[in-house]
Amino acid sequence: MQLSFMLDHWALVTGASSGIGMEFCRQLAAAGANVVMVARRLDRLQALAAELTGAHGVQAIPLQMDLSVAGSAAKLKAETSRLGVAIRLLVNNAAFGPWGRFERTDADTYERMIQLIAGTPIALCSHYRTDLQSFEGSAVINLSSPAALQPVPYKAAYSAGKSCMHNFSIALHGEWMEEGILVQTLLPGPTASELDGLGGAYRSELGEDRRPPSEVVKTSLAALTAGRPFVTTNKGTYKQRVFAGVAPVGMIIKEVKRMFAPPDGN
Repeated sequence: MQLSFMLDHWALVTGASSGIGMEFCRQLAAAGANVVMVARRLDRLQALAAELTGAHGVQAIPLQMDLSVAGSAAKLKAETSRLGVAIRLLVNNAAFGPWGRFERTDADTYERMIQLIAGTPIALCSHYRTDLQSFEGSAVINLSSPAALQPVPYKAAYSAGKSCMHNFSIALHGEWMEEGILVQTLLPGPTASELDGLGGAYRSELGEDRRPPSEVVKTSLAALTAGRPFVTTNKGTYKQRVFAGVAPVGMIIKEVKRMFAPPDGN
C-alpha cells in the first residue's frame, strides 16, 4: 500500500498521546492523512490535534477511551461510524507492560494489559474489516515486540500477550493479503517512550540505548509502501528468532531470565 493513498483518507491510531503512537499521527498527518487519535489522556490528544491541523491542514479527531476495557473496540467503531469516518489504515499501538516478578502485579492489572495488547487489537481488526475492504488498498499495523519471540521471565504476562498479538498479526496477513489489505507486524527495538516508566523498568542487560520513535515510524511507513508485512527496527532480531527456534527451552529461559533479572532480586 502506497503512503500516498492516505491523502485525504483516515487513519486510526491507538495509544496516540505519546511515543510511537504520537509519532505515527505526526508522520501520517505530514503525508496528508486525516487521523483519529485514541488514548485516555484527552488533554494531550487535543493539543496534538491542534498541532496537526495547524501544521498540515488535516482533520484530527481526539477520542478519549480506555482500550484496556472489554467491549471498547465495539464502542470505538460505533463512534467513528457515527462521525462518518471510514478507516483506511488501522494502527494498533497502545500498550503497557509491568516489569519484575509475576506476583508483584495484581491480577486486575494483568487482565487489563492482556485486553489492551491482544484482545482489543484483535477485536478492532474484526470491527474495521468492512472499512478496510471498502478501499482498493488498505492496511493494518500491529505493534508486536521482541518480547513476543520467546518467554521472558520477569515480563512473563507481557511477553505472552505480545506473543498472542504477534502470531495473530502474521496469520491475519496470510488471510487478508489476497483481499488488498496489508497487515504489517512491527517489532520495534528498545524505543524512547513512556512504556518503560509505566512498566516500572529497571536496569537490565537490555541496556539503556533507546531509538527515537520517529525512526521506528519512518521504518514502518517505508515498509508499508514497499508492501513488507514483517518489520523490525532491532538488528539483533534475526539472531533472537534463531535462538528462540533452535535452543533448548531450558537454555532460553535461563539466558533470558539472567538478562531481565531485577537488580534487587524482587
